[in-house]
Amino acid sequence: MALLLGSSGQSLHAQLLKEKVLIGRVEWVHLPGLNVKHRSRIDTGAKTTSMHASNIEEVQQGNELFIKFQTIDGEGNTVDVLRKVDSTQKVSNAGGLVTKRYVIKEKVKLGNIEREILINLNDRTKMEYKFLVGRNLLLGRFIVDVARSHVLGD
Repeated sequence: MALLLGSSGQSLHAQLLKEKVLIGRVEWVHLPGLNVKHRSRIDTGAKTTSMHASNIEEVQQGNELFIKFQTIDGEGNTVDVLRKVDSTQKVSNAGGLVTKRYVIKEKVKLGNIEREILINLNDRTKMEYKFLVGRNLLLGRFIVDVARSHVLGD
C-alpha cells in the first residue's frame, strides 16, 4: 500500500484524521433553537439523526404543513415544539418494520461544530437515549471511538 505524504512529510491520512473531532459512543448534543440539550447515542449505522417526539399533531398554516409535538430535554422536562415539516421519511428498524416519520430542519451543536441538519421525529419513550446522532451530522467532521463516552465533556 502506498503512503501519501503531505507537505510536511506527514501522511495524508494522518492529516485528515487531525482535522476531525474525536467523539465517543455517547455525547451531549445541544439544539439552540429549541434550547434543549440531549444526552445522545452516536449511531454510525443510522443515515439520519432522530429525536424523540410524542403527541405529534399536524397544523396547517397557509399552504405549509407544521407539526406540534413534545420532546424531553436532558433533565427529563417536557418541551413543546412547533416546527415546519421539511418532508416525511420511511424508516425501517432492525426488525424490518417500516414507519413514516416527519422530518424537520434544526440547528444541532456537537462540541464546537454547529450544523443545520434534517432530523426525523420518532417516539423514543421506551429508549434510553431521546436523541440519536446519525451520519448526516457526523459525515466528514467526526471520528467515533466506540470504547469511549463523553469525550467532549459533560
